[in-house]
Amino acid sequence: MGQQQLVLILLVTVVVAIATILAINTMQDSHIQANQEALRQKMMDASTLAQAYFRKNKMLGGGGGTYQNITLDHLNIEASDSELGEFSLEPGDKSFTLTAVPVSGGENIVGVIYSDRIEFISAEESE
Repeated sequence: MGQQQLVLILLVTVVVAIATILAINTMQDSHIQANQEALRQKMMDASTLAQAYFRKNKMLGGGGGTYQNITLDHLNIEASDSELGEFSLEPGDKSFTLTAVPVSGGENIVGVIYSDRIEFISAEESE
């Protein structure tokens, strides 16, 4: 082979290697973002159940206007979800904090759930 052909083969190999590396990085970033979006959706679903718990009388298994005794079971969430991550809950009177640790890595997702809304805050603000 001529020297020009060898240089061309080397150049094509380098370009393909760089494109492969970029594709792998893009896929990893997409996986992390999809995992975090799924966790946020699960937390929003949980906030709906939590608001129903808040409004339901204690005699009917609800909170009777408080979140003091709410658990992950009331929210249909397991503490460790192998596909999404781990969840923890800190109950309060008129609100509670639901924290999700993504299985794919990235920042923890912290949501403060009130009787009429959910507010996502950064992990640093919750400490």
